[in-house]
Amino acid sequence: MRKNKAFTLIELLVVIAIIGLLSSVVLVSMQGAREKAKIAQTKEQVTQIAKAMELYQFDRGELPPIGDNCSACSNPCSSSWVSAMDALVAGHYMGRIDKDAWGNYFCYDDNDNICCGTASPLWSMGPDGKNSGWTACPPKFYGDDIGIILPYGDRLCP
Repeated sequence: MRKNKAFTLIELLVVIAIIGLLSSVVLVSMQGAREKAKIAQTKEQVTQIAKAMELYQFDRGELPPIGDNCSACSNPCSSSWVSAMDALVAGHYMGRIDKDAWGNYFCYDDNDNICCGTASPLWSMGPDGKNSGWTACPPKFYGDDIGIILPYGDRLCP
């Protein structure tokens, strides 16, 4: 007599259920890792843009573009950011980075007048896509915004 060595249907279903449960746990934990990776990517992009702006300012004596594009400082930031990126790309300071990791435009004010001197904030609205705002005394971004305060601007405090 030969004995069949095979899995029963119930055994197969149990194994499939266990694999499904484990894969769902892994996918949930990976979502947090993806969000952290997007935050790290955006921080790096802000740093790269800030360095390019410093080079532009060193070469030309002003930040890109000439004047104020702080219509981008509204909530949410707008495509007026593209004019700053056009100036950096045209000057060969960097490659093109129009949007952050979540697909939102970066925010930039090239000549903000603040309480402790001139400064130029450059930031991403972060995962929620909403402009939470910033202060510069001391430099701090609110909410989930990610950014940097460039230590100079185009106009002096009165």
